[in-house]
Amino acid sequence: MRHFSILIFLTAASCLTSCLFENDMSYPRVDMDIVSFEVEGQVSANIDTDRRHIDVVLGEEVDMSHVKVISIETGEGTSLKGGMPEYLDLREEVSLTVEAYVEAVWTVSASQPVERYIKVGNQIGEAEIDAATRSATVYVSSSQSLKTVLFNDVKLEPYGSEVISTTGTVTFGTSTREETVPCSFPMTLECVSLRNFTVAYEDKLYEWVVRVLQKEISVQVTSVNSWATHAYVAGMFGGEGNPRLEYRMSGTQEWTPVDEAIIEGVGISADIKDLSPETLYEVRVVCDENESAPYEFETEEAAQIPNMNFDSWYAADPSAAKAVWYPYDKAGIHAWDSANPGAAAFIGSSTTPETGFVVSGKAARLESKYAVIAFAAGNIYTGNFGRIAGIGAELDWGYGFSSRPKALKGYYSYSPKPIDRTDGAKLTAGGMDADKLKGTMDRCQILVILADWPGPFHVNTNTGQFVDVENDEHIIAYAMMESDKATDGYEEFTLELEYRDNVRKPTFAVISACASYLGDYFTGGVGSVMYVDEFEFLYQ
Repeated sequence: MRHFSILIFLTAASCLTSCLFENDMSYPRVDMDIVSFEVEGQVSANIDTDRRHIDVVLGEEVDMSHVKVISIETGEGTSLKGGMPEYLDLREEVSLTVEAYVEAVWTVSASQPVERYIKVGNQIGEAEIDAATRSATVYVSSSQSLKTVLFNDVKLEPYGSEVISTTGTVTFGTSTREETVPCSFPMTLECVSLRNFTVAYEDKLYEWVVRVLQKEISVQVTSVNSWATHAYVAGMFGGEGNPRLEYRMSGTQEWTPVDEAIIEGVGISADIKDLSPETLYEVRVVCDENESAPYEFETEEAAQIPNMNFDSWYAADPSAAKAVWYPYDKAGIHAWDSANPGAAAFIGSSTTPETGFVVSGKAARLESKYAVIAFAAGNIYTGNFGRIAGIGAELDWGYGFSSRPKALKGYYSYSPKPIDRTDGAKLTAGGMDADKLKGTMDRCQILVILADWPGPFHVNTNTGQFVDVENDEHIIAYAMMESDKATDGYEEFTLELEYRDNVRKPTFAVISACASYLGDYFTGGVGSVMYVDEFEFLYQ
């Protein structure tokens, strides 16, 4: 799991601000929660704190009777009764007990969806598959002969199964006979009549019945996935003729043909470029003399996050030696935050406005500092600082955002120092060696994440709850840069976002900049300074 530096500052003095409080029995009140859950082969895990229940989705390859546990983390001041199990049998619901001075029982249930499909040439839509009766229907274009159907791939039973043979009626001249042949895809089969497929899975054979039917289709637009300046369009045309896609701005008369459309079987698709944000368009499929009905769509907003130029700042007492600086106007939108609310009382703000060394207006100055027993990495991020919690801090990461930019552009300047502060225990837990890191050059970091989280991601540095960029299924796109090189003034950068999903839309955007990339491990070079200025999302 790759952790990304967000904020870190804590000293022994933070324990004095613990948010535990006394109940009537004079015991500290604790949340009997499971805060993270991960097992091997996990696709997703939904933790419901109200029901004290975890729903786990497992991959097809997982043996549900013997699921290896990777990690189970409970809330501060609690633990799992009996310790963390090595394996769980998730064929049935299991119980886990969280304990402190009281106990709370959690339940865990698992599901294991099976992906089934049949893919043939000139196919219309997805195959209709009934797992209960082991039967399926596949539709093909009316122009596709049922005597020569190309089967590209078939999967009808769980992971590890194999389609070993198929039986069907074949024609030889004027006569017909039933024939069984081994399966090796792709392969062409006669499907005038029903066809059987034999599937081997876990030493058993399963018989599936597949029907292939012709279907008349008209030219039509089937889907549009519109972004701010372009749109992915898909349509159907029947498999014959000379199809093309055309588009126009709604309310205009002239249609513009789409260059470089992709024609595959009965489908036609294209990425229509150079569109205007927040604009209504129409698109249609044309094939010879046939035209589909116009399909109207609206492009997304080319949105930006407030204060991406870092010109807005606020401090209750700007002249104070340990002023707490906030990267927003007092009366403005609170899109950004930093470690200052937790650190400034001890070391002063590590993130401050810069007015002299800028690209334009003001900039953000991020300096890594050390005081008493704690290292604080200068940082700025979209979200909200929450509170000091135990020997860590809690914050919400992300700003509400639903557009899909191509890249983040901006300017940064960096003056790194050798790493002179390390936390051996935290580095070892993260799989790193403090001795090897000490003396190496510190690195700055800029990170961008687009995710469809149901709410801001709650980070808890005390329990090690960070965004897992590699495995978080909610992450739609991300980009990251790190550098240990000193710059000569400001340098322009462009971070192109890598999209894992081109259909889903984000609900939150995270932008994070940090002067010490290992700040979340209390590790870095004291005096490493980073400046950032004039950030902007690009859409073309």
